[in-house]
Amino acid sequence: MPITDEEAALQAISTLDPLSKDQRVALDQVNHLLGGDHGEPHVDMHELFRLFNVIYFRGLLLPRVEVSWSSRLTLCAGICELVKDEQGKYRRIRLKLSEALLKYRPCSDTVDTLLHEAIHAYFFITTSWRHSRGDDGTGHGNGFLLLADAINNHGNYLVAVYHTFHDEVDNYRTHIWQCDGPCRHRAPYFGLVKRSMNRAPSKADSWWKQHLEECGGNYMKIAEPELTKKQLQSMSAMERAGRQKNKIDAWVKDKDADGNPRNGQQRIGKEANESSSKNESLGAKRQMSFADDTFNSHSKVMIVGCPICDQRMTVADINTHLDSEHPS
Repeated sequence: MPITDEEAALQAISTLDPLSKDQRVALDQVNHLLGGDHGEPHVDMHELFRLFNVIYFRGLLLPRVEVSWSSRLTLCAGICELVKDEQGKYRRIRLKLSEALLKYRPCSDTVDTLLHEAIHAYFFITTSWRHSRGDDGTGHGNGFLLLADAINNHGNYLVAVYHTFHDEVDNYRTHIWQCDGPCRHRAPYFGLVKRSMNRAPSKADSWWKQHLEECGGNYMKIAEPELTKKQLQSMSAMERAGRQKNKIDAWVKDKDADGNPRNGQQRIGKEANESSSKNESLGAKRQMSFADDTFNSHSKVMIVGCPICDQRMTVADINTHLDSEHPS
Protein backbone atom coordinates (compact mmCIF):
# COMPACT_ATOMS: atom_id res chain seq x y z
CA MET A 1 0.00 0.00 0.00
CA PRO A 2 1.45 3.44 -0.98
CA ILE A 3 2.53 5.71 1.81
CA THR A 4 0.81 9.03 2.52
CA ASP A 5 2.10 12.48 1.63
CA GLU A 6 2.90 13.15 5.29
CA GLU A 7 4.97 9.98 5.59
CA ALA A 8 6.87 10.78 2.39
CA ALA A 9 7.48 14.32 3.63
CA LEU A 10 8.90 13.09 6.92
CA GLN A 11 11.25 10.72 5.06
CA ALA A 12 12.63 13.63 3.01
CA ILE A 13 12.91 15.91 6.05
CA SER A 14 14.87 13.29 7.98
CA THR A 15 17.70 13.51 5.41
CA LEU A 16 18.33 17.22 6.09
CA ASP A 17 19.94 16.75 9.48
CA PRO A 18 22.69 15.87 9.10
CA LEU A 19 23.39 16.33 5.39
CA SER A 20 25.31 13.65 3.52
CA LYS A 21 28.51 14.43 1.64
CA ASP A 22 26.67 14.57 -1.69
CA GLN A 23 24.07 16.91 -0.21
CA ARG A 24 26.76 19.26 1.14
CA VAL A 25 28.50 19.39 -2.22
CA ALA A 26 25.20 20.11 -3.97
CA LEU A 27 24.33 22.79 -1.40
CA ASP A 28 27.67 24.55 -2.00
CA GLN A 29 26.95 24.60 -5.72
CA VAL A 30 23.47 26.04 -5.15
CA ASN A 31 24.90 28.75 -2.91
CA HIS A 32 27.42 29.59 -5.63
CA LEU A 33 24.67 29.85 -8.25
CA LEU A 34 22.27 31.92 -6.14
CA GLY A 35 24.38 33.54 -3.44
CA GLY A 36 24.53 37.33 -3.23
CA ASP A 37 26.74 39.35 -5.57
CA HIS A 38 28.53 36.21 -6.70
CA GLY A 39 25.35 34.54 -7.90
CA GLU A 40 24.76 33.89 -11.58
CA PRO A 41 22.39 36.47 -13.19
CA HIS A 42 20.69 33.78 -15.30
CA VAL A 43 20.46 30.44 -13.55
CA ASP A 44 20.16 27.17 -15.46
CA MET A 45 16.92 25.72 -14.12
CA HIS A 46 17.89 22.20 -15.20
CA GLU A 47 21.14 22.36 -13.23
CA LEU A 48 19.37 23.85 -10.23
CA PHE A 49 16.72 21.13 -10.39
CA ARG A 50 19.46 18.47 -10.44
CA LEU A 51 21.02 19.95 -7.29
CA PHE A 52 17.69 20.32 -5.46
CA ASN A 53 16.96 16.68 -6.27
CA VAL A 54 20.07 15.66 -4.32
CA ILE A 55 19.52 18.03 -1.40
CA TYR A 56 15.78 17.80 -0.72
CA PHE A 57 14.25 14.91 -2.62
CA ARG A 58 16.44 11.88 -1.86
CA GLY A 59 17.64 11.73 -5.48
CA LEU A 60 14.31 10.27 -6.61
CA LEU A 61 13.25 12.87 -9.19
CA LEU A 62 15.69 12.13 -11.98
CA PRO A 63 15.42 10.73 -14.59
CA ARG A 64 11.62 10.36 -14.26
CA VAL A 65 10.93 14.11 -14.10
CA GLU A 66 11.56 16.44 -17.04
CA VAL A 67 11.71 20.22 -16.59
CA SER A 68 10.78 22.69 -19.32
CA TRP A 69 9.65 26.25 -19.95
CA SER A 70 6.16 26.87 -21.32
CA SER A 71 5.16 29.99 -23.28
CA ARG A 72 1.46 29.00 -23.19
CA LEU A 73 1.17 28.73 -19.41
CA THR A 74 -0.28 32.09 -18.36
CA LEU A 75 -2.66 31.45 -15.45
CA CYS A 76 -0.24 29.73 -13.07
CA ALA A 77 3.49 30.05 -12.51
CA GLY A 78 4.13 26.33 -12.84
CA ILE A 79 2.48 22.96 -13.26
CA CYS A 80 3.39 19.36 -12.50
CA GLU A 81 1.58 16.63 -14.40
CA LEU A 82 1.68 12.89 -14.96
CA VAL A 83 2.28 11.81 -18.56
CA LYS A 84 2.37 8.45 -20.32
CA ASP A 85 5.64 6.64 -20.90
CA GLU A 86 6.59 4.41 -23.84
CA GLN A 87 4.34 1.63 -22.49
CA GLY A 88 1.35 3.94 -22.26
CA LYS A 89 1.40 4.10 -18.45
CA TYR A 90 1.44 7.25 -16.36
CA ARG A 91 4.93 6.87 -14.97
CA ARG A 92 6.59 9.96 -16.38
CA ILE A 93 6.28 13.40 -14.79
CA ARG A 94 6.46 16.72 -16.61
CA LEU A 95 7.27 19.90 -14.72
CA LYS A 96 6.56 23.15 -16.58
CA LEU A 97 7.45 26.70 -15.60
CA SER A 98 5.59 29.69 -17.05
CA GLU A 99 7.93 31.69 -19.23
CA ALA A 100 5.25 34.34 -19.68
CA LEU A 101 4.80 35.01 -15.95
CA LEU A 102 8.34 34.45 -14.68
CA LYS A 103 10.61 35.97 -17.33
CA TYR A 104 10.36 39.48 -15.85
CA ARG A 105 10.12 38.41 -12.22
CA PRO A 106 13.11 38.19 -9.83
CA CYS A 107 15.11 34.96 -10.02
CA SER A 108 13.94 34.06 -6.51
CA ASP A 109 10.35 33.72 -7.76
CA THR A 110 11.47 31.21 -10.38
CA VAL A 111 13.45 29.23 -7.79
CA ASP A 112 10.49 29.13 -5.40
CA THR A 113 8.19 28.00 -8.21
CA LEU A 114 10.66 25.30 -9.24
CA LEU A 115 10.77 23.97 -5.68
CA HIS A 116 6.97 24.10 -5.38
CA GLU A 117 6.50 21.93 -8.46
CA ALA A 118 9.39 19.65 -7.45
CA ILE A 119 7.54 18.89 -4.19
CA HIS A 120 4.53 17.77 -6.23
CA ALA A 121 6.79 15.61 -8.39
CA TYR A 122 8.32 14.02 -5.28
CA PHE A 123 4.89 13.07 -3.95
CA PHE A 124 3.81 11.68 -7.33
CA ILE A 125 6.81 9.35 -7.20
CA THR A 126 6.51 8.32 -3.56
CA THR A 127 2.72 8.22 -3.05
CA SER A 128 1.55 7.58 -6.66
CA TRP A 129 -1.34 9.37 -8.37
CA ARG A 130 -3.22 9.73 -5.08
CA HIS A 131 -1.27 12.94 -4.46
CA SER A 132 -3.19 14.71 -7.24
CA ARG A 133 -6.21 14.68 -4.95
CA GLY A 134 -4.58 15.00 -1.57
CA ASP A 135 -6.36 15.43 1.71
CA ASP A 136 -7.46 18.97 0.73
CA GLY A 137 -8.48 18.26 -2.85
CA THR A 138 -5.67 20.33 -4.42
CA GLY A 139 -2.49 18.43 -3.58
CA HIS A 140 -1.49 21.06 -1.01
CA GLY A 141 -2.40 19.13 2.10
CA ASN A 142 -0.46 18.52 5.31
CA GLY A 143 2.31 16.59 3.56
CA PHE A 144 2.97 19.40 1.11
CA LEU A 145 2.95 22.02 3.87
CA LEU A 146 5.33 19.97 6.01
CA LEU A 147 7.94 19.55 3.29
CA ALA A 148 7.59 23.10 1.96
CA ASP A 149 8.08 24.51 5.48
CA ALA A 150 11.18 22.36 6.03
CA ILE A 151 12.73 23.46 2.70
CA ASN A 152 11.94 27.12 3.43
CA ASN A 153 13.61 26.93 6.83
CA HIS A 154 16.63 25.05 5.50
CA GLY A 155 17.39 27.18 2.44
CA ASN A 156 15.65 30.47 3.30
CA TYR A 157 13.19 30.06 0.41
CA LEU A 158 9.60 31.25 0.12
CA VAL A 159 7.74 28.24 -1.26
CA ALA A 160 4.01 28.98 -0.92
CA VAL A 161 0.78 27.28 -1.92
CA TYR A 162 -0.32 30.05 -4.32
CA HIS A 163 1.60 32.69 -6.26
CA THR A 164 0.83 36.41 -6.10
CA PHE A 165 1.59 37.37 -9.71
CA HIS A 166 -1.94 38.71 -10.26
CA ASP A 167 -0.93 41.69 -12.41
CA GLU A 168 1.09 39.46 -14.72
CA VAL A 169 -1.80 37.01 -15.07
CA ASP A 170 -4.31 39.77 -15.79
CA ASN A 171 -2.01 41.21 -18.46
CA TYR A 172 -2.47 38.05 -20.53
CA ARG A 173 -6.26 37.93 -20.14
CA THR A 174 -6.94 39.86 -23.33
CA HIS A 175 -10.09 38.01 -24.46
CA ILE A 176 -12.97 39.71 -22.63
CA TRP A 177 -16.72 39.01 -22.60
CA GLN A 178 -19.42 41.21 -21.04
CA CYS A 179 -22.78 39.90 -19.82
CA ASP A 180 -25.83 41.99 -20.77
CA GLY A 181 -27.84 40.78 -17.78
CA PRO A 182 -28.21 42.06 -14.21
CA CYS A 183 -24.84 40.66 -13.12
CA ARG A 184 -23.06 43.41 -15.06
CA HIS A 185 -23.97 45.72 -12.17
CA ARG A 186 -22.78 43.37 -9.41
CA ALA A 187 -19.39 43.28 -7.75
CA PRO A 188 -16.79 41.85 -7.92
CA TYR A 189 -16.82 40.84 -11.61
CA PHE A 190 -19.49 43.19 -13.02
CA GLY A 191 -20.42 40.66 -15.68
CA LEU A 192 -16.90 40.43 -17.12
CA VAL A 193 -15.12 37.21 -18.06
CA LYS A 194 -11.43 37.63 -18.93
CA ARG A 195 -9.36 34.82 -20.42
CA SER A 196 -5.98 34.35 -22.02
CA MET A 197 -7.49 31.93 -24.54
CA ASN A 198 -10.30 32.58 -26.99
CA ARG A 199 -12.80 30.34 -25.19
CA ALA A 200 -16.21 31.91 -24.79
CA PRO A 201 -18.22 31.32 -21.57
CA SER A 202 -20.34 28.19 -21.98
CA LYS A 203 -21.93 25.27 -20.17
CA ALA A 204 -18.45 23.77 -19.89
CA ASP A 205 -17.76 26.30 -17.11
CA SER A 206 -18.55 25.13 -13.59
CA TRP A 207 -20.40 28.36 -12.80
CA TRP A 208 -22.54 28.41 -15.97
CA LYS A 209 -25.68 26.81 -14.48
CA GLN A 210 -25.66 29.16 -11.52
CA HIS A 211 -25.27 32.13 -13.85
CA LEU A 212 -28.28 31.06 -15.91
CA GLU A 213 -30.41 30.74 -12.79
CA GLU A 214 -29.35 33.96 -11.07
CA CYS A 215 -28.74 36.25 -14.06
CA GLY A 216 -29.80 34.67 -17.35
CA GLY A 217 -27.89 37.21 -19.44
CA ASN A 218 -25.91 36.57 -22.62
CA TYR A 219 -22.18 37.12 -23.01
CA MET A 220 -20.88 39.29 -25.85
CA LYS A 221 -17.22 39.62 -26.67
CA ILE A 222 -16.02 43.20 -26.18
CA ALA A 223 -12.24 42.92 -26.51
CA GLU A 224 -9.60 40.68 -28.02
CA PRO A 225 -5.93 40.99 -28.99
CA GLU A 226 -4.94 42.03 -32.48
CA LEU A 227 -4.13 39.08 -34.72
CA THR A 228 -0.52 38.70 -35.75
CA LYS A 229 0.48 38.74 -39.41
CA LYS A 230 1.07 35.00 -39.27
CA GLN A 231 -2.40 34.38 -37.79
CA LEU A 232 -4.05 36.49 -40.50
CA GLN A 233 -2.21 34.62 -43.23
CA SER A 234 -3.27 31.26 -41.80
CA MET A 235 -6.98 32.19 -41.85
CA SER A 236 -9.18 30.84 -44.61
CA ALA A 237 -11.02 33.13 -47.04
CA MET A 238 -14.31 32.41 -45.26
CA GLU A 239 -12.83 33.33 -41.87
CA ARG A 240 -11.50 36.61 -43.26
CA ALA A 241 -14.91 37.26 -44.82
CA GLY A 242 -16.56 36.72 -41.44
CA ARG A 243 -14.26 39.26 -39.81
CA GLN A 244 -14.98 41.76 -42.60
CA LYS A 245 -18.74 41.20 -42.31
CA ASN A 246 -18.68 41.76 -38.55
CA LYS A 247 -16.81 45.03 -39.00
CA ILE A 248 -19.29 46.24 -41.64
CA ASP A 249 -22.29 45.28 -39.49
CA ALA A 250 -20.91 47.32 -36.60
CA TRP A 251 -20.07 50.22 -38.88
CA VAL A 252 -23.38 50.83 -40.63
CA LYS A 253 -25.76 49.99 -37.78
CA ASP A 254 -27.46 53.19 -36.70
CA LYS A 255 -27.60 52.79 -32.95
CA ASP A 256 -26.32 50.54 -30.22
CA ALA A 257 -28.32 48.83 -27.45
CA ASP A 258 -28.44 52.06 -25.41
CA GLY A 259 -29.74 54.15 -28.32
CA ASN A 260 -26.49 56.06 -28.90
CA PRO A 261 -24.94 56.55 -32.37
CA ARG A 262 -22.19 54.09 -33.10
CA ASN A 263 -18.67 55.28 -33.90
CA GLY A 264 -18.99 54.17 -37.50
CA GLN A 265 -22.04 56.41 -38.04
CA GLN A 266 -20.25 59.38 -36.54
CA ARG A 267 -17.18 58.67 -38.63
CA ILE A 268 -19.20 58.56 -41.88
CA GLY A 269 -20.79 61.89 -41.09
CA LYS A 270 -17.45 63.48 -40.34
CA GLU A 271 -15.91 62.16 -43.55
CA ALA A 272 -18.87 63.42 -45.59
CA ASN A 273 -18.61 66.92 -44.15
CA GLU A 274 -14.86 67.06 -44.70
CA SER A 275 -15.26 65.81 -48.26
CA SER A 276 -17.97 68.39 -49.02
CA SER A 277 -15.86 71.28 -47.73
CA LYS A 278 -12.85 70.10 -49.64
CA ASN A 279 -14.75 69.84 -52.91
CA GLU A 280 -16.08 73.37 -52.57
CA SER A 281 -12.55 74.71 -52.32
CA LEU A 282 -11.30 72.79 -55.35
CA GLY A 283 -13.64 74.43 -57.85
CA ALA A 284 -16.13 73.17 -60.45
CA LYS A 285 -13.79 70.56 -61.92
CA ARG A 286 -13.72 68.48 -58.73
CA GLN A 287 -17.15 69.38 -57.28
CA MET A 288 -19.72 66.74 -56.43
CA SER A 289 -23.34 67.22 -57.48
CA PHE A 290 -26.40 65.86 -55.74
CA ALA A 291 -29.94 65.44 -56.97
CA ASP A 292 -31.56 67.44 -54.16
CA ASP A 293 -30.93 69.08 -50.81
CA THR A 294 -31.82 66.00 -48.76
CA PHE A 295 -28.22 64.81 -48.64
CA ASN A 296 -26.91 64.20 -45.15
CA SER A 297 -24.09 62.25 -43.52
CA HIS A 298 -25.88 58.92 -44.09
CA SER A 299 -26.28 59.39 -47.89
CA LYS A 300 -22.63 58.93 -48.74
CA VAL A 301 -22.14 55.81 -50.85
CA MET A 302 -19.25 53.66 -49.65
CA ILE A 303 -17.74 51.22 -52.14
CA VAL A 304 -16.05 48.12 -50.72
CA GLY A 305 -14.61 44.95 -52.16
CA CYS A 306 -15.73 41.43 -51.33
CA PRO A 307 -12.93 39.80 -49.28
CA ILE A 308 -13.47 36.51 -51.17
CA CYS A 309 -14.09 37.33 -54.85
CA ASP A 310 -12.99 41.00 -54.80
CA GLN A 311 -16.21 42.15 -56.51
CA ARG A 312 -16.89 45.85 -55.88
CA MET A 313 -20.20 46.95 -54.39
CA THR A 314 -21.78 49.35 -51.90
CA VAL A 315 -21.67 48.84 -48.17
CA ALA A 316 -25.41 48.24 -48.13
CA ASP A 317 -25.04 45.29 -50.52
CA ILE A 318 -21.99 43.52 -49.10
CA ASN A 319 -23.80 41.46 -46.45
CA THR A 320 -26.44 40.25 -48.92
CA HIS A 321 -23.68 39.37 -51.37
CA LEU A 322 -21.75 37.35 -48.76
CA ASP A 323 -24.87 35.47 -47.66
CA SER A 324 -26.00 34.59 -51.20
CA GLU A 325 -22.72 34.08 -53.08
CA HIS A 326 -20.48 32.76 -50.31
CA PRO A 327 -22.68 30.97 -47.73
CA SER A 328 -20.72 29.40 -44.88
